[in-house]
Parts: sequence; C-alpha cells; structure tokens
Amino acid sequence: MNIFVLQVAIEILIGVMNLIEYLLIGYIILGWFVFFGAVKDRDGVFFKIFVFLMGKIEPVLSVIRRFLPPVAGFDFSAIVVFFGIYLVKVVLIKLFYISLAYG
Repeated sequence: MNIFVLQVAIEILIGVMNLIEYLLIGYIILGWFVFFGAVKDRDGVFFKIFVFLMGKIEPVLSVIRRFLPPVAGFDFSAIVVFFGIYLVKVVLIKLFYISLAYG
C-alpha cells in the first residue's frame, strides 16, 4: 500500500473522530438544556438538533451503559467514549508519524 494513501486515511479517520467528539459535546450540552427546562419548545430548532444528535450518539452510549451503568445518578458513558476516541487517535497519530519516518 502506498504510504501517501495510508497518511490520507489516517488524517480522514482523525477528522471523523474529531467530528464525533464535537457531536458528543453538543449532545451533552443540549441534553442539559432539555433536562433543566431551558428548551421547552418541542418543535423548536434546538430540540430538533437534540433529537438528531440523540439518534446518532445514543446507540454508542447505550452499548457503554450495558457494561457501565450510571453510578449514584452520574452517567460516565460519554467519558468512556471520549477516552476511547482519545486512545484510538493516539494510536493513529503514532502510525502517521511512523509512516512519515519510513515513507
């Protein structure tokens, strides 16, 4: 496989993971607004964005929640997802620099 193709693939994967992190942050923040009643209009734009993000993020979080249920009312599944994405990005970045060194 061409080293350039590997480098482009790694950059694309890191970009996708960054996008997932931003979507997760948006989901968490909008979830707080909905929970505390700041977003009361169920037909509003913010609630529609929240429902869209819930459809994309919640399947991943529900898998984590099966193995790590909420503890004392705190849900740590988003933290586990952030940590997992961080670990994968570290491995990909190391692969990227190794491919630069030997490419």
